[in-house]
Amino acid sequence: MAGRPAVSPQGHTTRSDHPGTRLAVVIIALIGVLVVATALSGNLTPRAGGVAGGANGSASPTPSVAMDVASYLDRDPRAAPPIELTDPNDHAFSLTSLRGGPAFVFFGYTHCPDVCPATIGTVGLAMEANGPGAHAVFVSVDPERDTTTWLREYTRFLPAGFTALTGPDTKIRATADAWGVRYARVETGVAGAYSMSHTANVFLVDGAGLVRARLPFGTSSEAMAAVLRYVATTPIAVAPTARPEAPASPTATNAAASASDAPRPVALGVEVVSSSVWAGPAGPIILSLSVAGARLDDTGTRPSVQLVSVTGDRIGPPVAAAPVRPPGVTAVSYVADVAVPIPGPWRIEVTADLPGRSAVGSAALDVLDPGSTAAIGAGAPPARTPTLPDVGGVVRAVTTDPAPDLRLSGTSTVDALAGGRPFVLVVDSTRFRVSPACGRAIVMARYLVDRWRDVAFIHLEPYRYSVVADTPVLEGTLEAPTLVEPAAAWGIAGSPWGARSMPWVFVVDGHGVVRAKYQGVSGSDDVDVILALIAQGG
Repeated sequence: MAGRPAVSPQGHTTRSDHPGTRLAVVIIALIGVLVVATALSGNLTPRAGGVAGGANGSASPTPSVAMDVASYLDRDPRAAPPIELTDPNDHAFSLTSLRGGPAFVFFGYTHCPDVCPATIGTVGLAMEANGPGAHAVFVSVDPERDTTTWLREYTRFLPAGFTALTGPDTKIRATADAWGVRYARVETGVAGAYSMSHTANVFLVDGAGLVRARLPFGTSSEAMAAVLRYVATTPIAVAPTARPEAPASPTATNAAASASDAPRPVALGVEVVSSSVWAGPAGPIILSLSVAGARLDDTGTRPSVQLVSVTGDRIGPPVAAAPVRPPGVTAVSYVADVAVPIPGPWRIEVTADLPGRSAVGSAALDVLDPGSTAAIGAGAPPARTPTLPDVGGVVRAVTTDPAPDLRLSGTSTVDALAGGRPFVLVVDSTRFRVSPACGRAIVMARYLVDRWRDVAFIHLEPYRYSVVADTPVLEGTLEAPTLVEPAAAWGIAGSPWGARSMPWVFVVDGHGVVRAKYQGVSGSDDVDVILALIAQGG
């Protein structure tokens, strides 16, 4: 599955009574049948190699021994984060309702052309092999199209034991953050034809509500079934850890009494929009804020963002977030440059001073290890990316996209640096796909290039290949691709990501400084907001 091509996103109507919609459902069902047939033929068995690292949605290789259960298990099982959403019958659903038996949990969307149908097929086979008692929870990251009406039609074709869920944007985002799942909308420039990049892991929760295993995309149904059997028959007991409360001092009691006379802050809804947040130097965290369900779109508000560890310790001073409204967009995003010391789970507390009151809220962060990739806040590597003139106008020498936008191959990164021009470097491949997200970043760039005429959008094919009779031929294999020199200069091949962790997107300002970067999952909103921040001098 690691090299499975990702079909270009197609637009679908969301009305379940529309003939095109019903046709789409039938196609989805057929895809499921094909997936099952493929799995039964043995084509979904794991490839040789190690366990996939990181929650980046990449189809990294799985262990060479299909029944190596231990390699999938979490060393430190934790209580499953809450899932409180809505099922296709408009009923409230809680993950706790499945206590007593194991349950697979994964995130995706119904208009997904390949990854989600494949996941549904392999999970369904694993559940069938295990027998009755197992469940699967499919959380949609596309509530705009995945309404309860649409899900009622869609779930008719899902295997027994599946529950599909949807809900408000803010609740889905908070749920995904709690599970360490990243997702982002990718525009295509065609109304309604957007796609969603998303983490493709499957989680396994045991009957006691503990997350016991993480199964990367491409895991075979046989391996899933083996892990499911082990978890179902090997319960563990984890004692809850509660921090004792210290007795309140008289001073603290008096202070609390005084504070009760002051107006109480209102609840602030906090949604982390950034699809990649990095440890190390200060990097941008894009936020969407709301009060009482209404989005906060005030360019005069400068919220304060405080980094908080999982133990509740405040790390560093609060950081002011800048309001950003991209051209032609009514919504305001708030961007805070926060330095996070190490990768892992964190939280942020956000305070906004509003007229006559203050608002306070928080959100979870899943912070990534940048590894050797070009650091945010540092100068962009001075490596020349090839342009069409460099290769004598031979299009196939610079891109494997079958319908390329040649504007993405007209400027080199060194030319943009020399001219003081902001640029977006998209390191991605259409033909040589080593992850489910491959090819999606190029689609995003084609959409944004018309919005930002003063910004250079530059596509770099990451892998070395030759052109034979107008056909790109990879040097080496998809299991161990060789990076071209410019991609290596941006540090992509290093630990922990490796040469197969595609795509990457880097945003560089007119001073040649890397301002943001995204791996695997990146949405057009992310890049749009960062470019608007640069344009307004932020």
